[in-house]
Amino acid sequence: MHEILYLIQAMKPLSVHLFFRVPHRVVLLVIAMFGLNMNHSISQLNDVSALHSINTDHTGGYLGTGLSFRDFNNDGKDDLSFGHHDGELKFYAGTGEGFNAVIFDLELPVAESKAIIWVDFDNDDDQDLLVTYRLAPNKIYLNQGDMTFLDVSATCGISQDNRRSFGACFGDFDNDGLLDLFISNYGYATDVPEGNELYRNLGNGLFEDVTAEFGLGGANLQCFQGQWMDIDRDGWLDLHVIRDRFIYPNLVYRNLGGQGMDLFEEVAPEIGMDVAINCMSTSPHDFDRDGDLDVFLSGGLEGNVFLKNTDEWEFEVVDQPLLELNEVCWAGQWLDVDCDGWEDLHVSTGLAAYNNYPTVLAQNPDEPDALFMNDEGGFIQDVEMFQSLSVLGFATATSDFNGDGFVDLVSHQIGLQAQVMTSEPNGNHWMKVRPVGVISNLDGVGVQLELWVDGLRSYRETYCGENFLGQNSQWEHFGLGSNEIVDSLLVRWPSGIVDAYFDISVNYNLTVTEGEMAGLCPSECLGCMYDSACNYDEVATSDDGSCDFTCWFNEVLCGPGLIWNLEEQECEDGCAADVNDDDVVDIEDLLLLLASFASFCEP
Repeated sequence: MHEILYLIQAMKPLSVHLFFRVPHRVVLLVIAMFGLNMNHSISQLNDVSALHSINTDHTGGYLGTGLSFRDFNNDGKDDLSFGHHDGELKFYAGTGEGFNAVIFDLELPVAESKAIIWVDFDNDDDQDLLVTYRLAPNKIYLNQGDMTFLDVSATCGISQDNRRSFGACFGDFDNDGLLDLFISNYGYATDVPEGNELYRNLGNGLFEDVTAEFGLGGANLQCFQGQWMDIDRDGWLDLHVIRDRFIYPNLVYRNLGGQGMDLFEEVAPEIGMDVAINCMSTSPHDFDRDGDLDVFLSGGLEGNVFLKNTDEWEFEVVDQPLLELNEVCWAGQWLDVDCDGWEDLHVSTGLAAYNNYPTVLAQNPDEPDALFMNDEGGFIQDVEMFQSLSVLGFATATSDFNGDGFVDLVSHQIGLQAQVMTSEPNGNHWMKVRPVGVISNLDGVGVQLELWVDGLRSYRETYCGENFLGQNSQWEHFGLGSNEIVDSLLVRWPSGIVDAYFDISVNYNLTVTEGEMAGLCPSECLGCMYDSACNYDEVATSDDGSCDFTCWFNEVLCGPGLIWNLEEQECEDGCAADVNDDDVVDIEDLLLLLASFASFCEP
């Protein structure tokens, strides 16, 4: 039955009713005649861990440890970095086909690491390293330019207290071109100090603790993760902070920079994001391709929660029984497995206890991860395309590490080696985009990408530190389905610059540099900024008064069959020659007109 359904999709001209009466052997004959690929519309995540043998030694610790899939040596190939329960970090340089272990001369504490994030926080075109620790001082290693590192943790301005740090994320909240840092701490009432940490980047490799100034600390927060994201799409990064336990609702700090105020306002109850569950991670993504960010929240046995953005600034809990799972869930990872343009969702499941390897695997034999396929805005749990044993993973990360255009996934599973899964190419097209800032931060964090193809958009924001202790590739991956050209790509930078690209080839790695396509409007883009207007210009940053609302009048005031006459300022019949009202002017209308010729009209 599945084969027939796939074939129907590939052969749209055939009648569905006729096709279901075709014997299976005839189906195979038709496939051979037309050269159709049975796998054209499907793609599998294949477990290829044995081919790569990436040793991680995840055999101890509490609630997992971090994973990064970033190009740390700037050679154009994504690399892997793994945290460790006893402080021994693991690094693997990508070759384009696999990975080679590398060793860096780092002074590492003997402590349980959590987040491991590569970031060019000093904008000198090399990747520096942040590592957070549970019950040890967090570390920042400054890249000296040749992959040698200087430990600046005690001098760069970050706290050196022994906190219970977990997630970390970088984002330029004040839009000054420098990446600021937020660290989530899983604090208890007895902890001193307690609360989360916010650091403003001062440049020259220095940070300033502004946690108290902006009111982002707090007691008993019990946070695994914070996520910089522009929830209201005003060009200023907001901060979503999740919390573990039913008595602690999640928080949203709205950035009021767009209103000229250098401060944050906690607004989670106002916008419907004050969810209170055992929240492990937040994963924002525009799953329904309507141009705003929706949010998947992983939870515990009470179930996961899916929040849909209803009007770009208010959220509602969407009933998605499949996504609830009612397992102890950690990373929720968006990736377009089959490159059809609709991002699918991978959810890692595990346990909430100290890792006692290998006994823990025997005690939890039936805890497989889940893959939910996005069916144009709805979800289907796919048990055929994704078979997973109980791996008890916590952190996951994605990248197209083998360069075939299909996104791959690595899980920092419990055990001696990482789990590596590759998507199987299926004939669909793709594009990858990597932003490089000039006025904005060099890593292009906080960039908004809006790709249009065949009348549908795919909206993304770029992050640095996401999910549960994870970091994905800097290359943003877009599935394009069967489309053979990208109509447009709009790149909105934190600086306010907008670059626009048109008619882009598919199956292509596109590096976008800030300002390179903004020559038509280097300081401001003039155009119609009202999205209800017929001539709405998505690139415009300043309105020029040219908005045409004729289409709005046609739809709202005039209704079916009538159009707005701009000169007469009234509705009129837009197709007077359509005598029989079948929306077509043809020979039948002419015959009806001739038949009524010379007849008298009723008064």
